[in-house]
Amino acid sequence: MISSFTLKMQVVKGSTKPIGFTGFIVRGVVYEILKAIDKSLSESLHNLKRLAPFSTTPLKFEYSPNNSLTEGSIISFRVSTLSDELSMKFTRYLLEEPPNNISIRDAKAKLIELMASTIEPKKLLEDSKPIEAFSVNFITPTFFRRSITAKCCPACPTPRTSCPLLRAQRRYRYVALPDPYLMFRSIARLWRKFADKHFNYKRYSEWLLEGGITVSGYTKLRTVRVYEHVTTPKWSVGFKGKVYFNLPKDTYNAKMARVTHALLKFGEYSNVGGNRTAGFGVMKHKVKPEEKDH
Repeated sequence: MISSFTLKMQVVKGSTKPIGFTGFIVRGVVYEILKAIDKSLSESLHNLKRLAPFSTTPLKFEYSPNNSLTEGSIISFRVSTLSDELSMKFTRYLLEEPPNNISIRDAKAKLIELMASTIEPKKLLEDSKPIEAFSVNFITPTFFRRSITAKCCPACPTPRTSCPLLRAQRRYRYVALPDPYLMFRSIARLWRKFADKHFNYKRYSEWLLEGGITVSGYTKLRTVRVYEHVTTPKWSVGFKGKVYFNLPKDTYNAKMARVTHALLKFGEYSNVGGNRTAGFGVMKHKVKPEEKDH
């Protein structure tokens, strides 16, 4: 079950300190909420080295002088939970035991409005269509990780997943480009981890490598650097902008096209790429209408 919570709050105790990229602030708020719900769960998720079961958006300043956390400001953000356990805990806490105030860095805010919705991943798959082209607007900085591993000895009897040499030499490269394979593999891994309705992940990955989805164009695509704290040199880079994709005819597969459509809808909840818990990879898609024959 996927749950989406949009929290609208009013700042009751302001702060004038610089805030940097607000996605990092929202991640801190989520961990504080989780700590109030279940301290051990908060700690385990904070130390998690695998796929996180939630995503966020940066703060949206609905009313605020200079987009700051001054007293009286109205702000909002979205949290999406991808696991049943987390969805139930968030729902129970926010609806039955809402906190009086929530700390946002050095400021405090009170919850004035909560919007919640749920959807089953299988519903996304059942309602998907064999799309042929679509666009994606990458709203917040987005990047992907490409793993680099050493080649394994062909005669080695040790499984690749257990090979200590491969584990020790695993490295990553950060890719700040809308690579179709990295993008859809990223969403597909999240689906495989958290959704209860599965598809053939291996076959889908092979289809992506065969060129099942390609970039057909982009508008105002750019890379940006954002800082966790404006006073420290800790930063991340990602791309933003609108990108057009299509599914070439020579590799077109209606089943894979439906999976792609479902993953696009799933990605609007899960975000895509790295740092999803800090508001990176927020995306919106639009399917190109079918061209009618005259």
